[in-house]
Amino acid sequence: MTETGATTTREIRNLEAELTRHFGDSAYTAALSAHHPMGRRIHGVDLTKPLNTQQAKVLVGLLDHHSVISFPKQGGQSFQLNTLERLANHFGAPVPHPKNYANYIEYKKTRAPLKLLPRAKQTATLCNAAFAGDIQCVEGADSPAVYVVTNLPGSGPDQEEQLASGLHWHTDIEFEPVPLSTSMFFVQLVPTTRNSPNSTWVSDKRPDAGFYHPDSNPVLNQRRFDLPLNGETAYADTARAFADLPAVRQRELEQTQVRRRLRVADPGWLIPLVYVNPRTGRKSLHSPIWASRGKNIAPVSIDGLSEQQSREFLDEIESHVLQPKYRYDHVHEAGDITIWSNFSTLHNAPPAKSVINKPEDARLMYRISCKGEPSYDLPRSDTDEWLYANIVPPYKSV
Repeated sequence: MTETGATTTREIRNLEAELTRHFGDSAYTAALSAHHPMGRRIHGVDLTKPLNTQQAKVLVGLLDHHSVISFPKQGGQSFQLNTLERLANHFGAPVPHPKNYANYIEYKKTRAPLKLLPRAKQTATLCNAAFAGDIQCVEGADSPAVYVVTNLPGSGPDQEEQLASGLHWHTDIEFEPVPLSTSMFFVQLVPTTRNSPNSTWVSDKRPDAGFYHPDSNPVLNQRRFDLPLNGETAYADTARAFADLPAVRQRELEQTQVRRRLRVADPGWLIPLVYVNPRTGRKSLHSPIWASRGKNIAPVSIDGLSEQQSREFLDEIESHVLQPKYRYDHVHEAGDITIWSNFSTLHNAPPAKSVINKPEDARLMYRISCKGEPSYDLPRSDTDEWLYANIVPPYKSV
């Protein structure tokens, strides 16, 4: 391990050897892309089976060093999402998604007893109604920890097709004192049509004016808007981007504290801009974004700088991170499980068909996100006090 945390060839070889040792001779890794070094595809590993201690340690190590890891051929319609939730528990404590609850806002305000959405309003039910008989969600999509990423609700054979622009670059839930560490997808369906004028799934649809700050640098905006058009997830490698900075700049950023908060009126808290992985020492820029979700999340500030100075400071870093050499657009395939680190990546959802009228345009994936330290053995040993303080709403996998 180098001072900046860059992964060495010897470390990669050691991980490869451990993968084969604990999963068998058919297990190996390959590059996710011939054009970008980010991430690895892990072959010969069946994640539908429970992991033993050493297997879990190997997979956590692979994510620590590669930031994005993807496992092909993990199942089809017979896949059960309790398998994904069991896997997530090795990387951190799963966090339930607010959209799965009928009264989440009331709970936040008054701590009223939580109620899940009635089955008729659950995302899985709405997905199943779109093309009845053709598309059905896999079992377990109603778990509070599962967020269904899809364009099926509101879609159907008689609907008019609608397009949506891409989102802001961000990491998931970086605005809490204990931020999300890891997120993962199980992919059931990906769009297969390529009917746009440029032979992609969709044409390039840009957000409305005001999506980004009006004083944003044109070069930065061009990098922000350079998104894939076939339903991929766009990633940026903040570990490699940090490692490539001059040593003087690295030291400056390592001393930089960022005040994060959910709302503008919140006092927030200070957290280092540079994350140091406690298991490897690998360093990365943790969500170096001034406004990661536009008006939905309060902009962050750099300790000691004004709002404008903070934006300019972070815009410069964002522009560096979003250079093409640090970018990787992940092509999802049905049956994949893809896991990414929120500490060493940024990601973005691309332009998409948000309402569809044919099954071939369906995008159906299931996301679980988690926080806290990895656990090589299950069940996890998180205390009730820690769960209540950091998992909102409190949740523990059964």
